[in-house]
Amino acid sequence: MSKRFLQPQEPGRRSGSSRQWGPHEQFPDGQWQDIRVTLERQGWNCSQIRLLHDQLRQGWPLVMAKHNVTTMTGHCPLRSRHLG
Repeated sequence: MSKRFLQPQEPGRRSGSSRQWGPHEQFPDGQWQDIRVTLERQGWNCSQIRLLHDQLRQGWPLVMAKHNVTTMTGHCPLRSRHLG
C-alpha cells in the first residue's frame, strides 16, 4: 500500500504507527522538528518551511520537496547544499 498521502492518526485509534500532525511528526526523512531546525540553519524562510512541511505531508521525499518549493517560490537558500 502506498504511503504517498499520509493521514494523521485518528484520536482514540491505536495502530502500529503513531503518525500525528504536530511537533513530533515522523516522515521518512526524519522527525519534523529535526528537519525544521536543519532547514532554518540552511537559510529557508518561514513561508518556504511551511510549504516544505506541506510537501512532506503529501508524501514527497525531502529532496523533492525542496526542489518543488524552490520552483514554486523562485528562491533557494545559499546554504542548502544542492537541495540535499
